[in-house]
Order: sequence, then C-alpha cells, then structure tokens
Amino acid sequence: FGSPFVQDEQTILVHSYSRVVMGLLERAVKQNKRFQVYVTESRPDQSGLRAANELIAMGVPCEVILDAAVGYVMEKVDMVLVGAEGVVESGGLINKIGTYQLAIIAQAAKKPFYALAESFKFVRLYPLSQYDLPTYRSDVLAFKEKSEVNWPNELVRSNPTLDYTPPGFITLLFTDLGVLTPSGVSDELIKFFLD
Repeated sequence: FGSPFVQDEQTILVHSYSRVVMGLLERAVKQNKRFQVYVTESRPDQSGLRAANELIAMGVPCEVILDAAVGYVMEKVDMVLVGAEGVVESGGLINKIGTYQLAIIAQAAKKPFYALAESFKFVRLYPLSQYDLPTYRSDVLAFKEKSEVNWPNELVRSNPTLDYTPPGFITLLFTDLGVLTPSGVSDELIKFFLD
C-alpha cells in the first residue's frame, strides 16, 4: 500500500525505522522508481541508521540527518513517510519521539505527511494531548541515556520515547485496508467492533 505515491525523482524524508515504510520503499525500488531519502538519525536509539543501511543495500541514495535538522531539509523534500506504533480512534498517531514535531514542520512547509500502519495497530484511544497516552509515566517512557556527557545529578531530564501526533497534521494513512484519511480510522474501528 502507498506505492503509487512514490514517484521518480522524489526526495523523501523518513523518520526513524519502520518495517512498513521500508517495505514500501523496497517495492518502489523493485518497480524501478528512482528517488532519494533523508533519514532522521532518531535519537536516542539511532534507529534511523538501521533504515539508512537498508536503503544503501537497496541502492537508494540516502543521507542521515540530525533530528533537529528536519526544518533545515524540509524545503528539499517532496513528502514525509513515517510508521506508527499505534493509530488512535481520531486518526492520530502514537510513534517514535520526534514524529509530532516533524508533522508540524511538514505542515508549515506544505509538504504531505503520510503514515503507514497495519490495521492491527488501530487502537480505541482518544488522546487529546501528549499526556493522555495510557502509558504516560515519565519512568515508563524514559530511556537510559547513552551519552558521554556527564550530566549533573541535580539536572532533571525528561526523555520520552513516544509522542502523539494529532490527526490534523496527517495527510493520509496507508494501511492494509487501503488509503485512509485520518477520520476514516474511526469508521474502520467501528467495523471491527461491530463484526
């Protein structure tokens, strides 16, 4: 799903690593489409490096960028592709930290922001903010810092691993059920629970 949206000579921005996004790009390569990709490094686990290595193995020109550099490269990008840890009832996303800010920048730059997810990731949640996620607890969403910086003990750090992207920032969702608008997710969830 989503293959027709990848065209020759496009520049695509990918956030972190997503098996579904990589599958889409691999299908595009097999269809002999030529494109290039910017991949966010995706701190703290640097999962974007895994995506970059797979793209290089496919023969796709790619460049790894700092998470903080998405605004800098956005004018060169034709579209943004992200995966999802979950798609909520409103059509919003729960995904790797940084997805929300990426969506805000894409919308400000008038670039399409596409999310890819299998329908088993649709969840009956209706968060209104970052802190409405059922798993929100700073100790649950925190990561162990792998840094050579010696942080002062008294310095408070907040390092969530997931964020919530509201549906208003998402152009379309590519799913195994087809291409959906964010509001279409609610309709699909209703079908799941009525069957």
